[in-house]
Amino acid sequence: MTDLESTLRGLDSDPPERLARDTTFTAGATDAATTVDSPIGGVWVSWSVNGITGVSPVFATATIDDFVSVHRRIVHAEAHLPTDLEEGVIAGLERGATIGLPIDWRGFASFQRSVLETCATIPPGTVRPYGWIASQIENPGSVRAVGTALGRNPIPLLVPCHRVVKSDGSVGNYAYGPEIKQRLLVREGAILA
Repeated sequence: MTDLESTLRGLDSDPPERLARDTTFTAGATDAATTVDSPIGGVWVSWSVNGITGVSPVFATATIDDFVSVHRRIVHAEAHLPTDLEEGVIAGLERGATIGLPIDWRGFASFQRSVLETCATIPPGTVRPYGWIASQIENPGSVRAVGTALGRNPIPLLVPCHRVVKSDGSVGNYAYGPEIKQRLLVREGAILA
């Protein structure tokens, strides 16, 4: 073995963990996640270079491992959200309006994306039936599919699926239970049946 070969073999090592995480994050292959204090309590938030990818209240997913199991994307823990995202998330949770908050829609089927984007237009204090979303996306026969798409919303609270109710005005199902859905709606000033 030559001196050069010996020197090159000595350089063979794994990159520092932070470098590997930063590289995969920048390439869009992983997300970062942390918790933020918000007006509704602690909330896990994950993000990519393109925007928010997931949200979950800490009471529902206490640890990063719990959050990752629900989130279904590769996530690494971070100390904090970038300032602009943190301000947008906290303001969105405070006011219930998240217009302009960047959402990373990669990986969403076109139907689910159209359902969630329509849902995001429902103003705070307002409720709409599942059929309204189906009508807005010009697919009036898709009420059940709309419910399924909303049930798989990885960004609840910011994409406010809690504002979608049954056609009779009753609260209906929610990922965190109907009681939480009702509390969120009352907090926003919605009039419920």
